[in-house]
Amino acid sequence: MDTKTDLEDYVAVSRDEFIVGTQVPVDIFLKLSESKYVMILKEGSIVRFDQMHFPEKAEWLYVRKSDYHKCVGQTLTVAGIVLDSDKISQEKKTVFLSKAADSIFKEIEHLGFDHQALEHSKIVSKSIQNLVENKPDIAAVIAMMSNLNDDLIRHSMMVSATSVIIARSMKWTLAQNLEKLALGALLHDVGMKELPDEILEMPRHAMSRDQAAIYESHVYRGVEILRSMPSISDDIIAIVLEHHENAPGQGYPRRLRDIKINPFARVVALADCFSEIVMESPNNPHPKTAPAALQFIEIALGQPFHKPAFAALKQALQGPPR
Repeated sequence: MDTKTDLEDYVAVSRDEFIVGTQVPVDIFLKLSESKYVMILKEGSIVRFDQMHFPEKAEWLYVRKSDYHKCVGQTLTVAGIVLDSDKISQEKKTVFLSKAADSIFKEIEHLGFDHQALEHSKIVSKSIQNLVENKPDIAAVIAMMSNLNDDLIRHSMMVSATSVIIARSMKWTLAQNLEKLALGALLHDVGMKELPDEILEMPRHAMSRDQAAIYESHVYRGVEILRSMPSISDDIIAIVLEHHENAPGQGYPRRLRDIKINPFARVVALADCFSEIVMESPNNPHPKTAPAALQFIEIALGQPFHKPAFAALKQALQGPPR
């Protein structure tokens, strides 16, 4: 058994990458805990998952980071964006993003989310961090967000992690869709970097109508930023544009009703609202507990979000109905 204290030594790989009956090109590990991994297949072994004492729910396996390019071939796709896997950074370039993720997941653990959904969210988050490290344009945008406001990058990371948890509870399983959702959620407020400081620092309840209009323009500003990046998909742009829309059609900027909202954006809209309620910030000095946040969304706000997404969020926090 390999025992490590640093998850950076390993990279998560979908179980689907390994075809039954073929030889594995690298050593394959199963994660037992945050610091322990057990080798389940040695390099050159034949894949026989059906003949192994292997957890059926283990959708993700691990390989050493130095072996990653051997495992997935010459290219790697994260969130639908193709990377050269042999160029995966051996050093953490975006340290601030890694630190933000560590901080947020510690915070999320106290909210009471289902452990399996939380662990899956951590794996997807790690994939997105690898993507950011190896795409200079995305890294530059996120770095600007971080420099603009520490709270903004923490909020964006929280929304990203919560979005994946909701999607997993909705039975989303395709890795590319979960990664795309996570990246779009991480970038959902990228347009904030275009707003003047006086707007960013002002409590929303104190804004005039004109100031509120400037604030709400961050969705269009975000779209303009991402349109200049050829690798960013239409779904990610839709998340940025539509994450303030809601099911009754009372959101902004286009007052879309539920059926017209992009499926990814429906999830991020709920995750965005929930995260704002449970996280401490200048606009929310007294954050609510997760149960109180659910109650606030359901009663005070009238549950204006996609119903399956809200039901999935409740299930991820409360467990399956009895």
